Amino acid sequence: PKPRAWFTASGLKYNDTYPPGQKHAWQLGSVCEGSASPGAFELGLSGSGPWRLEYRVDYWAWNNANSGNPGSVDRSTSHTSVAMQHSTLKTECCEPGLYRYTLTAVSDERYQQLQRLDPGYSASVADESLTVVEHRIMHSPQAELRAYMPDGRPMDVSARGTFLRKQPAIKHCLAPGQSRSDGDAQTWASIRDKLPVFRIEFEKDGSAPFHAWIEVFPASGPSEVIEIPDIKGYSQAVSLPDRIASQIGRYHMRLVKIRDSRGCERQLVDPSEVGLGRSSDKSGKAIAGGIEIEYIEAPSARPSSSSPAANPSRNVCLGDILAFDLQGLNSWNVEYIYNGARRSTSANKRLFRRIADEPGNFTLTRICHRSANDCCSDFEDLSYTVREIPRVRVSGGKNVYQDIIEGDMVDIRLDLVGTPPFTFTWQRRSLAADGAASANGGKVLESHTVKNFDGFSYTISTSSEGTFEVTFIQDRFCQYPKA
Repeated sequence: PKPRAWFTASGLKYNDTYPPGQKHAWQLGSVCEGSASPGAFELGLSGSGPWRLEYRVDYWAWNNANSGNPGSVDRSTSHTSVAMQHSTLKTECCEPGLYRYTLTAVSDERYQQLQRLDPGYSASVADESLTVVEHRIMHSPQAELRAYMPDGRPMDVSARGTFLRKQPAIKHCLAPGQSRSDGDAQTWASIRDKLPVFRIEFEKDGSAPFHAWIEVFPASGPSEVIEIPDIKGYSQAVSLPDRIASQIGRYHMRLVKIRDSRGCERQLVDPSEVGLGRSSDKSGKAIAGGIEIEYIEAPSARPSSSSPAANPSRNVCLGDILAFDLQGLNSWNVEYIYNGARRSTSANKRLFRRIADEPGNFTLTRICHRSANDCCSDFEDLSYTVREIPRVRVSGGKNVYQDIIEGDMVDIRLDLVGTPPFTFTWQRRSLAADGAASANGGKVLESHTVKNFDGFSYTISTSSEGTFEVTFIQDRFCQYPKA
């Protein structure tokens, strides 16, 4: 008799769920993409061995909407030789999708020319006419890590696929005092709502619920693998321990492995590399794959304690140097408004200085890190009024020479400019031998200090000869000479 070949029913299950117009088929149990044991069909053979088989493989990709339809198939023909009457035919092992195997011809020792076989789907009970079977390799789940702002806006990095691409670090600015180390747990709870939100997002063709493992590398210390079970939807927020996610500095997170409800897994990181921490990368390069985020504390500025800027009244004097202590990453952009003009300058030292060279208003408005120019702090309480230095004119600012008759009095008028009340000191010095004002000022014959004077004109009545001058003046805000 001519040789025959067929698939036996061992390990097969009858699938009668195809839509109308498509033939039902016997199927081998589905396996996951990348399975080490994709499976094999058991063969039945008759004739005189050894046998040579010809078979056709029809393949529909896992995302082919016309799966099972002969009009949209990837088809190939293969040959194999078997020596035993009870042998197996190994299945394809790699790409996920539906595979249909059809035994098309067989030859044996007697009939060495291939003998064509009729395609046989068989009925619900498999027999020796079964020459068409199917096998499905299930698509492993796909997922990515994403970062979002608290208001839902996506940040600029997404890590997909094998997570082996070099990604730039996401930089997130924390206002001063927002790190976990700066406050108690209650304060941190309110701050946490302002931090970026990390999510695992699964492709919609996956089968929930999912299981995920994430490796987190904190700013310092060893990495930690966090297991997230029973993810019922296609998007899951990642809750990181406070000790990891709340410190100033750079840390890294990556998906290690994901699994779906069918038990299909996708291993995204070589298991031998998990848990080694940053020290395993001796080249100093960034950790491969995933998301790298750097929490940067926003810069701050405060008046230097030795500067007039520290004056609580926020009044400073013309010629004063306003000095501010800068905190944060070295190198800043400083913005300020001086008499309505907006100005910006860079600062490379931790002490920012600006001379108050004209009266008016000075406001330090903003400071930013130059290395992360969107990480800034705005100020509303660093506004200053720059005051004029008080001054005085004696006798209208002119040199007056007047002879005094014995017993008479003369008036010397002092005109004060500034904001009352004034405190000032006037002195009378001796004249030179010829009766003129001494070039060296002469000897101080008398000195008087007038305090808390609310007027703008003060008169000195005297009958004594000498040179009269004001050596010190102070108004409500400033003084001359400076202390």
